[in-house]
Amino acid sequence: MKNIVLLSFLFLFQIGSAQEQTSIPVEDVFEVDAVDYPPSFPGGIDNFYMFFDTNFKKPNVPQLLGKIFVSFIVEVDGSISDIKTLKDVGFGSGLEAERVMQLSPKWNAGTKNGKRVRVLYTIPIPIQTK
Repeated sequence: MKNIVLLSFLFLFQIGSAQEQTSIPVEDVFEVDAVDYPPSFPGGIDNFYMFFDTNFKKPNVPQLLGKIFVSFIVEVDGSISDIKTLKDVGFGSGLEAERVMQLSPKWNAGTKNGKRVRVLYTIPIPIQTK
């Protein structure tokens, strides 16, 4: 289910200036499909999966196959917050995925109307053990 985020614009007045600036409130969180440019991991999605694979400690369970779905907010400064596992393959994989996400370098922030905005991002992470 998609959250519907209503855009509200604040008008900021600079003291001593007649200029009016329009900005998007920092507290609004947008869905990926509601922004002009979605957030991205530095170097692209393939680099994200390499980062994740390098840091993720797979459960010691033979022939485990599935996906972990993790959601998080990419903040305006590129940091990530509000990390949650939506679905995992069990055996502590969700908690481990959250741990790895906390290690993530800053992402490239999403933008809307030329402004950096907070974006809710969900990513599937394939898991396979031998």
